[in-house]
Amino acid sequence: MREIAWYNGTMTALSEARISPEDRAFYFGDGIYDVATVRKGVCFALEDHLDRFFRNAQRLKLNLAQTKEQVRKIIEELLSKLDRDIEEAVLYFQASRGTAPRSHAFPEGVTANLYFTLKPTCFKKMGTEVSALFEEDIRFLMCDIKTLNLLPNVLAQQKAKEAGCYEVVYHRGERVTEGCHSSIGMLKNGVFCTPPADELILPSITRKHYLMLCEKIGIPTRIAPFTREELLSADEIIIMSTTAVMCRCVEIDGKPVGGKDPETLKKIAAAYREMILEATEM
Repeated sequence: MREIAWYNGTMTALSEARISPEDRAFYFGDGIYDVATVRKGVCFALEDHLDRFFRNAQRLKLNLAQTKEQVRKIIEELLSKLDRDIEEAVLYFQASRGTAPRSHAFPEGVTANLYFTLKPTCFKKMGTEVSALFEEDIRFLMCDIKTLNLLPNVLAQQKAKEAGCYEVVYHRGERVTEGCHSSIGMLKNGVFCTPPADELILPSITRKHYLMLCEKIGIPTRIAPFTREELLSADEIIIMSTTAVMCRCVEIDGKPVGGKDPETLKKIAAAYREMILEATEM
């Protein structure tokens, strides 16, 4: 199969998936999600994604019927059904609070709905040059939970698209937070800098890997807030996500940025590429 769906125990082709209109994801965006990459039938960093998924479920008090091990087995089953000729794929999974008549309060005695999709994709090449624009961060103060409430992100991404940009750089006042579908990091004087993983940003798995790899290859790191002005004067600006591990931001609001430390970027990219290959080679 090339595009697979799984909803509450039923596996089908994605085009045949059926979800109840009373799923609370439909009414309220009442749920969480995660996204992982698949290479040659192997899911990269699956344990990191499962850890975050279950941590987020606990934060929102979702009543998951499955254990982490059971979810892992569902994913393994999905991967076993994927056509062998597919080199790269994306795994999406979400849990909503459940199916119940519309009412704001949590329904009693209801277990979470679990939904997966698995389909081919083509990931961005590391080092792809992109542009961005600044946008005031108007999201709620629980950005560390990967919830389904993404309307501010949708509106911001549309603004970026209309401006011919790849991404938005969110900020609250002068403090840079993250992108609307990625994390933001920068290189300054040979140091990899990233905002702290507080309630203003998602604890990105790719960001975690950057910090780990920089330590491994001897690149200093700094975890601290930084401003728009500091970002604009950075040697390199990195936009990073699960499906686009390293995009090199070369323009923000129409002004050239970065481009001063390509060698350090190449070192990080090489280390990341090696980690992915080691983890996904059969």
